[in-house]
Amino acid sequence: MSWLWVGLLLAALPGAGAPANLQVLVDAAPAGSDVVVRGVVRGPVVVRKPLRVVGEPGAVVDGGGEGTVVRIEAPGVYLGRLRIRASGSELNTEDAGVFVGAPGAVLEDLVLEDVLFGLNLKQADGALVRRVRISGKPLPLNRRGDAVRLWYSQRVVLTDVQVEGMRDVLLWFTEGSVLHRLRVRHSRYGVHYMYAHRTPLLDSILEGNAVGAYVMYSTGARLEGNRFLHNRDVPGVGLAFKESDEVQVRANALVGNHVGLYLDATPMGGEGRGRFDGNVVAGNGVGVVLLSNVTGNTFTGNVFEANGETVRTEGGANARNRWWEGGRGNRWDGYVGLDLDGDGVGDVPYRLRRWFESVTETVPSARVLYGSPAVAALERAAQAVPLFPPQVVLEDPYPLIRPEAADRFAHAERSATFAAASAGLAALGAGGLWWAGRRRTWEVGR
Repeated sequence: MSWLWVGLLLAALPGAGAPANLQVLVDAAPAGSDVVVRGVVRGPVVVRKPLRVVGEPGAVVDGGGEGTVVRIEAPGVYLGRLRIRASGSELNTEDAGVFVGAPGAVLEDLVLEDVLFGLNLKQADGALVRRVRISGKPLPLNRRGDAVRLWYSQRVVLTDVQVEGMRDVLLWFTEGSVLHRLRVRHSRYGVHYMYAHRTPLLDSILEGNAVGAYVMYSTGARLEGNRFLHNRDVPGVGLAFKESDEVQVRANALVGNHVGLYLDATPMGGEGRGRFDGNVVAGNGVGVVLLSNVTGNTFTGNVFEANGETVRTEGGANARNRWWEGGRGNRWDGYVGLDLDGDGVGDVPYRLRRWFESVTETVPSARVLYGSPAVAALERAAQAVPLFPPQVVLEDPYPLIRPEAADRFAHAERSATFAAASAGLAALGAGGLWWAGRRRTWEVGR
């Protein structure tokens, strides 16, 4: 008789018709064997030996609203093809759908629902997590747990993970992990790096959160092929960096956020540098915000389109970043220069000027007005009647006439005028037409 049926018989003894107890099933199985789950079984359960716990179609592990539903405390455990639901609700005990506290776990084809924390991995080196959907409890944001928490877990792979209504995907003291094809919606920080080194974020969609991704105190982060869309809750930032080094940001779309890109003390100094190449920054309230401690970054091949404000510097002027490399700059929707020699690069530099920056140099307390209608009114009045010289926020000596956005970033607009303009973006020659459409909405195909 298989261990499966022995376990089911033992579990059924307490009461006819009651759901099987998964703990009995797991305890009865020898190390290295398969435990097959059928129908609805009771949790919580603790796995203390290497097993393969596999569900048949429709299999459910129900935690009954108490504690963590599945705890894995042995190396090399496989958990797959299960619906895991109804964890406890205590933040202090980090009640979760699945806790992993040992290396080499494989978690795949799981649905976690009505859980406080989703996947809580602590010292779970080499874990593989793929094809997992996580949704939380109907709680206010400050009462939710993290969808995924990696804590002192190295070389973890997360791929094809979908999150709805949780707190963060949090990486804490990890190195060499990979995040691939995540989709995080209606949460706090879609992805939150804290001392997470050399961990790329690839081909992911972070949408409708307070912050799409926040990279803090991390070295060697590479973010490529992601979409940071409509992150407009407070503070409403698509992608943010704080005190991080050697960052590479390539071929991402930052669209429809309150702030597209936010940089604070990045890079931190030394040999660390930041590179921002081939990104689309479009339809945001502010495209890029740079604090005065931001220096040593290179921006090339990016498209800045239809942002309410293209680039803002806070805490004083900042001209210590390069907006070109090797004769290649960026595409600016406010550029009105020509390309008479047809090489795809404007014949005169692009200079972003701000009259309000000049005011804040003289009256620093005026910075409290950033983002207010008063600033926009001052800019328009100063352009009409220039009584004092504007501050040059940035200069790009090689502005691109033809943008170099990645093909995957299809974009559309509700108005026929904008649709025609976006379709002809590569052949655009009259930058003034684009200035008129700065405040139109951008969307990215999903």
